[in-house]
Amino acid sequence: MRSALFLSIPLVLSSAACTYDNGDARRVSNPPPASTCSSTAPAVQTAIDTDAQLQVEPGQGAGLFVEYGAGGHWTIRTTCDTSLKDNPACPWDVIVTPEDGRSISNVAGLELESSTDSIAAYPDDPRSYNLIAQTAGDIDGFTFDTEPGTAISVDSFLDGTCALSYFYWSGDGALHTGSPTNPLVLIPSAE
Repeated sequence: MRSALFLSIPLVLSSAACTYDNGDARRVSNPPPASTCSSTAPAVQTAIDTDAQLQVEPGQGAGLFVEYGAGGHWTIRTTCDTSLKDNPACPWDVIVTPEDGRSISNVAGLELESSTDSIAAYPDDPRSYNLIAQTAGDIDGFTFDTEPGTAISVDSFLDGTCALSYFYWSGDGALHTGSPTNPLVLIPSAE
């Protein structure tokens, strides 16, 4: 089992270009119930803080990191724990779907250097995009745009199984570690 990524706190707020600090930064752990990887389980909806950025160290732990920027700009990044345990690359499979029949535009890969890394429209739903990445001691991912304030649904898989424990985002001023369901619906705190 991959080791969970220990994130360095504080979070950096890009819009204010200052350090997030409210004393001891809050960290929310969402341990998943056993049934949450079922396609019949309802997806949990939760807030994602607009313009909050997560500090990510490549190779220091497995993680899926989701950020939302004002104006409808999203960033999805993946890491692996290759430096900690000399593990092979982490095979990530992430599917992102905009809610309410909306669409995704301006899709661009981030550091997709492996011949097996790709970002493409998902065959079963052309509004969805699928990241396939063999993340090693680097960061892989993609960026995309939606209409400002659009919620997205994120399905995440690592080594072919639900990646609930490895999902990170900032919501309601706290770092969230672990998704309560797969998929998870993220609703921006501001447009």
